[in-house]
Amino acid sequence: MSLGFDREVDLINLNDTAEVYAYPFDKDDRPETDDVVSVSFTVQKPDNTQVTHGGMVMDDGQGLLRFNDTDLVGQYRAVATFTLLDGQKQSVRSDFEVIDPFNPPLADTTEVIAHAVWAKLEDCFDAEDEGPWLRDVTLNYFNERKMKDFIAAGLWQINELQVPTKLTVDYFFTEPGLPTADLPLLAQGVLLEVIRHLMRAYVEQPTVMGANVVYEDRRDYLQRWQLIYQMEKEQYDKNLAFFKRRFMGLGTSKLLLDTKAGRLLPAPMRTRTTGRGYY
Repeated sequence: MSLGFDREVDLINLNDTAEVYAYPFDKDDRPETDDVVSVSFTVQKPDNTQVTHGGMVMDDGQGLLRFNDTDLVGQYRAVATFTLLDGQKQSVRSDFEVIDPFNPPLADTTEVIAHAVWAKLEDCFDAEDEGPWLRDVTLNYFNERKMKDFIAAGLWQINELQVPTKLTVDYFFTEPGLPTADLPLLAQGVLLEVIRHLMRAYVEQPTVMGANVVYEDRRDYLQRWQLIYQMEKEQYDKNLAFFKRRFMGLGTSKLLLDTKAGRLLPAPMRTRTTGRGYY
């Protein structure tokens, strides 16, 4: 992650103009600037209505739309469609989110979990945009919102460990947006699922051949994530074992008390308190 890079570039205040940028890409990365003829943007608002506007093509081939219809709070899905000189069309996602700075919505349970997981990952990458380096290469979205996709897998791991349980996300919240003290356990479980996803994503890396400058060689990323995974899983397994004890039905332990001082008392008085839990 570049130092000082603003990862929240897609947050727009209610009723402000949203400047939506998008770059066209083809199999050879970016097409030549002169190859871009026009661009149009289709925006889906939070109420699922769709509008299409023509955008501007900048000098570097980038598409720009100044979108003023931001009267609803929520996620706006935007797709920029570029028309190239040879007639081809290339579409690129460029979503943004509209928020009300004076009345922020109460975060739902999945958003709280996603934020807790993302807080442990957001500074671990070297991509220009939010997410790992593969975000730059594959153009797949990998940000805080994607953390929600791994919550079900994290819950499954918790439920299947002895003693088996049927916990849901609601167990880790006293009310929506207000987590219990057990939330870090679920967040840690989801984090492990995310790291495994990253490890799988970095499996296929080419071998750098015939090059002296290999500072961008990322073949060891799989091993690096494995080290992080092992460290995080060791702590997770320990915490999960403690957490599952409460479902074993062991009850509360008891201890009978007596005192050696009773040896100084006559036999009838000494046996009077034995086994009664006090002295």
